[in-house]
Amino acid sequence: MEYILWFIFYSILIFILYYILFIRKTKRNVKVPAEAQYLISLYKLDVKKFSYRKFIILVGLVTSLDVALVALIVMQVEETVWQLLFGFVAVVPIIVISFMILGKYYQNKQNKDNSKELKKEKKYLEKIKKKESIKKDKKGKKKHD
Repeated sequence: MEYILWFIFYSILIFILYYILFIRKTKRNVKVPAEAQYLISLYKLDVKKFSYRKFIILVGLVTSLDVALVALIVMQVEETVWQLLFGFVAVVPIIVISFMILGKYYQNKQNKDNSKELKKEKKYLEKIKKKESIKKDKKGKKKHD
């Protein structure tokens, strides 16, 4: 039970950090995280056919779960040298398998009708643009006054 709580704690903590550092700043075709770029290029994904924001969040979630799982595996070993060895050995297959599953999921998803999801994302992007334009207008008015 203790390990499950540690896994959940690490997953949430890593996802929050990943969100703050990468996801929040990510825009379509600009500042794409390396993991997302890897999936897009390897599985030849067309990001115009599904919600890019949900894709980036899901990539962040998978990454945080991978890191938490590796941390959980490493916590099982006593000595530091063995922890490093198990960590390096475990990280590659876990990341490859999880990204393979995610890549296959999005390959199947881009073949389906995602028009509702794309409409929601378009509304979200318009809302963000409107907020940014309001901020720019406020800054411009302050300079002129």
